[in-house]
Amino acid sequence: MEKYLYLEKTTLKILVLGNILWISGLLLLLFLNVTFGPAFVLIWIALIIGGFVLLSKDGIELDLKNNQYRSVFSILGLNIGDWKNFPEIEYISISRSKVSTKVGGIGMSSTASARISEKVILINLFSENRKPVKLYYTKDENVALEICEKLKSKYKVEIINKL
Repeated sequence: MEKYLYLEKTTLKILVLGNILWISGLLLLLFLNVTFGPAFVLIWIALIIGGFVLLSKDGIELDLKNNQYRSVFSILGLNIGDWKNFPEIEYISISRSKVSTKVGGIGMSSTASARISEKVILINLFSENRKPVKLYYTKDENVALEICEKLKSKYKVEIINKL
C-alpha cells in the first residue's frame, strides 16, 4: 500500500490542555447543567470546541497508488480533506519561504490589524508549463525531505533543493 500520512506534531502540553478542556466541558454539560439550568450551556460548549481546536492538526496525505494527494485537517483521528490528482510532474522544488496571515481589520470602522508571519519549508510541484503547484508547507525539514523522496522514487523526477 502506498499511502502516507504526515501530520504536524503537537506538544504534550497542548495535548493535555486540549483533553482537559473538552472532557471537562462535556462533563459539565452533562452533569452540572442539570443543577444550573441552561444558563451555562454555551460556556460548556465553548470549552468542548476549544479542546477540539487545540487537538486538531494539519497535514498531508499521499495516495501514490491512485496518484492523489490531499491537505488534511485531522481531529481525534478523523482526517478531513478533498482528494486532488497529481499533475504531470517535471520536477519538485523544496525551499524556505515565509507565510503571513493578517489578523483583524475586517470591518469598515476597524483600524486595528496585525500581520503574523512565520518561516516554513515549501514543497512545490512543477509541471511541463512551469506553473508551480503548492503541495505542502511545514516547519519540519525532515518531513519535507521525506515527502520529496517518496515523490521522487514514485515519479522518477528531480528534486531541486533550495534549503
